[in-house]
Amino acid sequence: MLRPPIARTTDPDTSHEAAEILNESGVRTTLMEQCLEFVQRFPGHTAGEIGDRTGLGHDRVWRRLSDLKNLGRVIQGPAKQWHGRAQVTWLPAEEQGRLI
Repeated sequence: MLRPPIARTTDPDTSHEAAEILNESGVRTTLMEQCLEFVQRFPGHTAGEIGDRTGLGHDRVWRRLSDLKNLGRVIQGPAKQWHGRAQVTWLPAEEQGRLI
């Protein structure tokens, strides 16, 4: 199971507890799988666009895309505008494999 910390050491205990629940429940992995599947099927979208099109929301998506980037599953592409702000696009990395 993916276990890197998702709360900063300076965050309050409640953040660490929430992170543990997200890991233990499998929600984090499920969200990562949903994001990875979208990026593989529709490369070149921003986190905001992916959040809108999947219904997961921008905040949930960019956090899980960051996880996927750290795992080498996705890479950042060129920036484009989303709601008047520049955001990087996301592309599948060459080596995919399983998350866990």
